[in-house]
Amino acid sequence: MALIKKPPIVTILGHVDHGKTSLLDYIRKTNVTSLEAGGITQKIGAYEIEYKGEKITFIDTPGHEAFTKLRERGSKIADLAILVVAADEGVKPQTKESLEFLKAFNIPFIVALNKIDKKEADPEKVLGELTEIGVIPEKWGGEIPVIYTSAKTGEGIDELLETIIILRDLYDMKTENEGKAEGYILEVFKDPKRGILASLVIIRGKLRFGDFLVTASSYGKVRILEDDLGNKIKEAKPSKPVLVGNFETLPLAGEEFRVILEEEKEKVQKILQEKEKEYFKKFIFVSSESKGDINLIVRADHIGSLEALDKVLHGLANRLQINIKIIKQDLGPITSQDLDLAKDFKAIFVSFNLKNPKNILDEIKNLNLIVIEDNVIYKIEEKLENLIRGKEEEKKLPKGKLEVLATFSKTKNKKTVGGRVVLGRIRLGDKVIILRNEEFISRGKIISLEKNKLPSEEIKENELCGLIVETSKDIEIGDIIIAE
Repeated sequence: MALIKKPPIVTILGHVDHGKTSLLDYIRKTNVTSLEAGGITQKIGAYEIEYKGEKITFIDTPGHEAFTKLRERGSKIADLAILVVAADEGVKPQTKESLEFLKAFNIPFIVALNKIDKKEADPEKVLGELTEIGVIPEKWGGEIPVIYTSAKTGEGIDELLETIIILRDLYDMKTENEGKAEGYILEVFKDPKRGILASLVIIRGKLRFGDFLVTASSYGKVRILEDDLGNKIKEAKPSKPVLVGNFETLPLAGEEFRVILEEEKEKVQKILQEKEKEYFKKFIFVSSESKGDINLIVRADHIGSLEALDKVLHGLANRLQINIKIIKQDLGPITSQDLDLAKDFKAIFVSFNLKNPKNILDEIKNLNLIVIEDNVIYKIEEKLENLIRGKEEEKKLPKGKLEVLATFSKTKNKKTVGGRVVLGRIRLGDKVIILRNEEFISRGKIISLEKNKLPSEEIKENELCGLIVETSKDIEIGDIIIAE
């Protein structure tokens, strides 16, 4: 079969906040960044552009350390790479990690020395740092193109795109334009209305509406076929990023896919039934094992997010030296079945980048369960760590626990409040910790204590009192003050 020049598939790698998405945003002349919570890309996005009649597909991979697998996946699929390095910050941990991926998969790459417009930019210093890790710029006698870019002003963008096309021709990148499509699954989603969807990129051949797809762990007929802008299309050629549905079961992100004849369906189904069982044991599961120090039910928007959360939770468990037990993890919003499981295990919900039904959230509150929700990975980590530290502090104590019922005057370092002792007793001079919604807020010291408007040395369980706490943080009604 005749080969054609293929539109290059380009992955963008680099350290968090070095401007990868902003650079792509400028190239596409759209506002990708505003669609991403916290300004960081948290799932693989694949985008097609046209430059001087040549099509280029970009795979934008997240820079946060939790997303190692997604970056590796992007590297594996790409023909070329852009290693983005901020001219004001230089080489960072994810820069080195990205370089390792590029070496492992033998991918040609360009360095985009980004944020060159900033007054703190020091390109010569960064070129020296790159040389130290084995990236020798062309201007210093090496083979790596280094282009000074600015996602703010557009400096270097045309040169960057020109260099991509030059490298495509230099490396003679070709592929089959016809025949049955083959490629890679980029990401997997569960849509309540449209079923199991996957974003994928075609490496060779042509994908048509109605084709039957198979991966190592799933299969499905193409009943939904959309381009990267959400437009319905009838077919897609090599390097084209598309959204496809409906898969019968969840494929794995990063898997290869291929088109087969529909009459092969029964044979494929039989082979995959056993693989499907193993897959769900491995990743989407409900555990029957013993409880941990902290039990979690983890829900996320797609497989890549679950992978990233797995890494975050393992790191948190090691750092805090506790046993974090994942009772269940799955895609999509929290369900009523999850509530029953949470009650049995006294589990905390972790919900990443999802909109959970109001009735479910209300029921979680009624059951006195806890849900940690956010659409930024490091905020999930922070919230969970604060919650765990608060629980650990609470376990260590408590001489006494007071619930704040009223707040009065406050200065920079002194807060006057009223409350009820709900456990044990508190004493004048006690050192305390302050919790809000079970999260640690600050430490302090009781420097004044009154009962019935009279000075007191000690307040016992169920008694009301007024107190002044020496602390720099504000205290709110509903906060818990625990004597150490």
